[in-house]
Amino acid sequence: MIISIDDTNYTLDAPQWGYQVTINTALIVSALLPKDYAIWDNGASNMKRFLKLNWLMDATKTGTLTDTFNDVNKGRGVSCYFKLGNNSGFFPFGPDLGDTGDFQCRLINLSPGGMLEAPWKYFNTEATFVMESNPSYSLPTEVSEGDLAIGGISNLRYPPNMPDSSTEYGFSTQVTYDGTAYTIDKTSDADAYHTTLGMVCNESKAAALIDDLITNVRDATLNIVSQSNNYIFGEEGGSNATYVCRWLNEAMTVTHTRFNEFAFDLSFYRVSQS
Repeated sequence: MIISIDDTNYTLDAPQWGYQVTINTALIVSALLPKDYAIWDNGASNMKRFLKLNWLMDATKTGTLTDTFNDVNKGRGVSCYFKLGNNSGFFPFGPDLGDTGDFQCRLINLSPGGMLEAPWKYFNTEATFVMESNPSYSLPTEVSEGDLAIGGISNLRYPPNMPDSSTEYGFSTQVTYDGTAYTIDKTSDADAYHTTLGMVCNESKAAALIDDLITNVRDATLNIVSQSNNYIFGEEGGSNATYVCRWLNEAMTVTHTRFNEFAFDLSFYRVSQS
């Protein structure tokens, strides 16, 4: 890959798999009583994206990296560019923004590691960047991989580690010193149902789903449509249904785990179901 600073190009190895993009959605989520949420949308234009990656390189290329970003006239405190060729396979700021073209960014942290025994004389260097601008990009044609639908995106893979659902019942009990129990019950109308879906998606589905959430859904409700034996909201939510939900991620971290695979957690509150 190439990093460009003041029209000077520096060639580095591609980062290791597992690099992470954190998207600050510019949403503020506040719980309401007795249940539900209010979501304040500060606008998609105020979103921020951060890239955290690790370079595993020999001494020469690691020296190029550290020398460049330690020079106040080059990478230290100035903007730089990831210059990516067509279909580079490196998605610096998320699958929805692609892997081609010039991404303007700024280094905000560099943590060089010591020499490794294996691979011998290599160095593991961690770096964090914030995106400043990105090239135009058209989402790829979606490749089906399942029967789950979230918002406007269908044929998603069911979470391989299963949904992490939870229920908060609308009653509480206090016990006095003499062992007497007193319960305040707000009735089942105050019961609240949540789930976190550990999504694993191919590139096309990850790009489409992330784009739909941050562009179209944001503070609005969305539908999750599941199939038999999915239990998206646990046993009480039923085997399958159409669930009207609120998306609760103020930030989400997308991990590029390996070729054509992205993983990220999505959190939802169930408003109703049918």
